[in-house]
Amino acid sequence: MKTTIRLFLFSFVIVLFTNCSNDDDTIAPAISGIWNVSNVSGGLAGINDDYDPGVIVWNFNNRNQTLVVTNNNTENVIYDGYPSGTYTYSVTVLDGKSYLTVGNNEFGRITFETNTATLNQNELSGGAGADGFMISLVR
Repeated sequence: MKTTIRLFLFSFVIVLFTNCSNDDDTIAPAISGIWNVSNVSGGLAGINDDYDPGVIVWNFNNRNQTLVVTNNNTENVIYDGYPSGTYTYSVTVLDGKSYLTVGNNEFGRITFETNTATLNQNELSGGAGADGFMISLVR
């Protein structure tokens, strides 16, 4: 009986430590810094709005997990992301996919390419969303 318990505990510890992942550590450098919103598309209305650099700026600070949004958009649009302000954020990695949460709300999946990132509200950690927006960010 003692051998069975020890074997179970040993197996549990091995599984616990081998299933831990530091994937979010690789996301932190990728998201950190200043990003310009270049396009917002999608939603029920099917919008497709382009923005010049500097109009809507998102600045991610990894040290204190804050997102500072400077939204200087004066155009009358359906959706252009967050209004100017400071927000908390986190990135969750599930099955190799990264999801951005701003405040207490999951924003959607975030993917990175060279100097670009895409936020997709139609891909959530709990499954597919519907009629969400896609926000394209550039450095």
